[in-house]
Amino acid sequence: MQRSRLAVLLFLPLAFATGCPNPPCNGTSCDGVDAGLDAGTDAGTDAGTDAGVVDTGDFEDNGPYAGCHFIQGTTGTQCGELPSFDLSGCPRTTLGGAGQEGTFTTHLRADLSDGGVRYSVQSHSLRDDGGVQTFNSWATTSPTMSLNKQFANDTWFVSRLTTSRLADGGTSNFTWSYAGCSAQDANHVTGCYATCRNGQSLEVGTFKTARIVPARGESEANGLTLVSESPVVYPYDPDYTFGMPVDIYVTKSHAYVVSVENAYLGWGGLTVFDVSDPANPRIVNQISAENGYWNGVWAKGDALYVASGKHGVITFDISDPANPVHTPVQVQEAVNAHTVFVEGNHLYAMGAPTRIYDISDPLAPRLLGRYVPPGSESYPYAYVHDAFVYQGRMYSYYWSYGMQISDVSRLSDEQGPVPLGAYRYAINSDGSPMRSYSTSHAGAVGTYVDRLIAFEGGEDWGAHLRVLDVTDPKQVKLLSRYRLREEASIHNMILDEARKRLYIAYYHEGVRVLDVANPTQPREIAYYNNFRSEDRLRGLGFYEGAIGIRVPKVPDVTDVNAGLIYVVDTSRGLLILRETK
Repeated sequence: MQRSRLAVLLFLPLAFATGCPNPPCNGTSCDGVDAGLDAGTDAGTDAGTDAGVVDTGDFEDNGPYAGCHFIQGTTGTQCGELPSFDLSGCPRTTLGGAGQEGTFTTHLRADLSDGGVRYSVQSHSLRDDGGVQTFNSWATTSPTMSLNKQFANDTWFVSRLTTSRLADGGTSNFTWSYAGCSAQDANHVTGCYATCRNGQSLEVGTFKTARIVPARGESEANGLTLVSESPVVYPYDPDYTFGMPVDIYVTKSHAYVVSVENAYLGWGGLTVFDVSDPANPRIVNQISAENGYWNGVWAKGDALYVASGKHGVITFDISDPANPVHTPVQVQEAVNAHTVFVEGNHLYAMGAPTRIYDISDPLAPRLLGRYVPPGSESYPYAYVHDAFVYQGRMYSYYWSYGMQISDVSRLSDEQGPVPLGAYRYAINSDGSPMRSYSTSHAGAVGTYVDRLIAFEGGEDWGAHLRVLDVTDPKQVKLLSRYRLREEASIHNMILDEARKRLYIAYYHEGVRVLDVANPTQPREIAYYNNFRSEDRLRGLGFYEGAIGIRVPKVPDVTDVNAGLIYVVDTSRGLLILRETK
């Protein structure tokens, strides 16, 4: 095994400019039908026809989650302590049965000073066995963090205190507190929260939190078996993790896993696994960069492309697949690339804009230009996370701005993408988002006889799969939706167009395989529940579990990769699964 470090990577291309609360699901889909195995025979109220159906969003804002509130300036009480919350209107006797251990995901509804609201997601993991606990991006391994837990028949209270040293020698204290108001069952609590700095409240509002436990009576797996599990660690020191693994590409009998930097999990970088024997993967190389945020990976021929947070697209020569060699490109600007996608002779790097490269010479990408959909710059929370290119069209996933469709069939130095249409979410007449909230994050597209069908997923509380008819990009129709618990978000997906199977990395819900032969009724046919609360440092953030996925195309059933699914779990590392039906 070889390991190297890229101390400095600089990559700068040329550019052109082209214009400038629903209740928890409790064992069913959020639409009220069983979303478990074979659920898709009836996709519920969202099952559409060619006329399309109404998109009600990822979730709807029906007001505060609880009938409690934070008391500003409570005499004799520190900001964020339990007495600083008015819980007098709460059915607190329900809290005695609420879960006190496990991994929880949380949706926050902040009350803003201008009367508006803001949403965010968090996570925490509570334990009583002396193990490491986490709370909203911090872990108890940090000497500057302390956790205050108070549980009783009428109390569910958790608070995190972090202390930082100031330049003048003083200290700053930050408190984040959850005070339960009621428990719907053992796994779901609603209440009020507050963040405070040095005794002054910063943000207050209501929350709902859900403990992640097996749902819908599912076993660990159905239709999929675990072939192997390989943590992304330093082989010479297995206790030292190599960042948080987030994406994977499989080629040349090797799996290339990229990791993002994490304060508790180490530097990000690239880990190379020899997977010629899928039952026994071996780490054969690791490449790290200080302050590295390597979030996406793709390959073409002997070229491997890595999306980095500071140096754009990093190119490696993998003619010797176990030993990637960095191929420097003339430096012109340092840029952020979040994800990458290759189609034909073009590489698409998604970041602040989408950068498009000519890769006729795969080891020497040449930047053609940058693209930002018209109107997106002024739209709240609009940014491109990913893109999918199919039959001359680029489908860009722009978070709150929806899925953008562009013509990329005639790309050149002078010709960039041409907008064709979009699937956007409803807004009010003044341009503000409606009470429903939606995100667009990733997807895939395929041909169904004479129609083009897109599969699109968000990434947030309640995010799920949408099935869209995009044959006419100016008249995109929502055909159906597939969703599980609102407290678990969908992430990435791979479409096997020939077999009409969709493979989804669904964070806490693990891997889901859908039969999508009938796009109006996606039907789940297999799953693997990879999320385990006891795994290392669960609860550091909302986006945990199955995050990256690849299903290699194989020439015939005798290929070593036939029937295999390669998955990246943020804690467990590389999981190789086999389809059994």
